[in-house]
Amino acid sequence: MSAQRTTLEGYVEIPGICFVREPESARRCTLSAGHGGVHRHFYSGSLTNGFRAGTSWPRRPGEKQAD
Repeated sequence: MSAQRTTLEGYVEIPGICFVREPESARRCTLSAGHGGVHRHFYSGSLTNGFRAGTSWPRRPGEKQAD
């Protein structure tokens, strides 16, 4: 039997990934859930030698995945 998590209406948590949105953007953090330091999106930014530089932004108080 599997246990189901209950969440508040209008709020969905994605386990295993941070997924907090960058302010004024559609990008979301691609680091693991519960990481420390700044948020980071690895699939954006300038392309250098075939690799994306990524973008980062500071943590804000009271952040939630669904913001």
